[in-house]
Amino acid sequence: MEGEGAPNHRILALRTPTLPPATTTNTWLVWGERVAVVEPATPYEDEQRRLLDAIEALRSEGRPVAAILLTHHHADHVGFARALAERVGAPVAAHRATAERIDVPVDLLLGDGDVVDLGGGVRLDAVWTPGHAPGHLLFVDRARGIAHAGDLVAGEGTILVDPDDDGDMGAYLASLRRVRQMGLERLVPAHGPVQDDPAGLLDHYVTHRLMRERKVTDALAARPRTLDEILPEVYDDVPRALYPLARRSLRAHVDKLAAEGRVAVRGDHLRLEG
Repeated sequence: MEGEGAPNHRILALRTPTLPPATTTNTWLVWGERVAVVEPATPYEDEQRRLLDAIEALRSEGRPVAAILLTHHHADHVGFARALAERVGAPVAAHRATAERIDVPVDLLLGDGDVVDLGGGVRLDAVWTPGHAPGHLLFVDRARGIAHAGDLVAGEGTILVDPDDDGDMGAYLASLRRVRQMGLERLVPAHGPVQDDPAGLLDHYVTHRLMRERKVTDALAARPRTLDEILPEVYDDVPRALYPLARRSLRAHVDKLAAEGRVAVRGDHLRLEG
């Protein structure tokens, strides 16, 4: 998927070492008098050249790069950040929690509500959406109702919430609900096609996670059990080859339920409370 997201937007699906079934990460160019590059992800030279050519076309129109914006710290989202910043002479901007987790120098720390002004009436608002990653940011062009969603949602595959990588299921669900209330018209996920029904997609993600949560509590209803005992029941719709990834998400669900006092963790065993 590649093309125009809006009159002043361009999306390039560039090959990255990401998790299957995805094979690319969407880099988003947004411009007014200046250009923002969101998600400089690809580490591959041929794909980097495609992005540089697109940037050069805008620079030839007198639109310099104002900022390189990172949604979060994962390797399939930052692979070109350092080299691109050096190449175009633009600052890298990210949340503090992202800056702490990458070896890319971050020049500008962004928090919830900060604005990147590109001139000509074009601005991107940073929206803090933790859960998948503690420093996860959406970048929103509110005037046009479109946002780069990073890994909040996916156009293909699913989103992993991994406690071993500071993932937080409770925060993730809160972020989904928050973005649902923003009334966006389009979402650019990091992976897969642009989504033209953000509300429906976000509702689906919340419903799916709550379904999985109910399966956890149902599996524990009769007696205390271990994580590995309930895994095949909670993820009975997932191929066994994906159980290692599913186990990480299961731990995230259990951590959320434990934080809410709905599940007790006693050594290896989980017990339903209340």
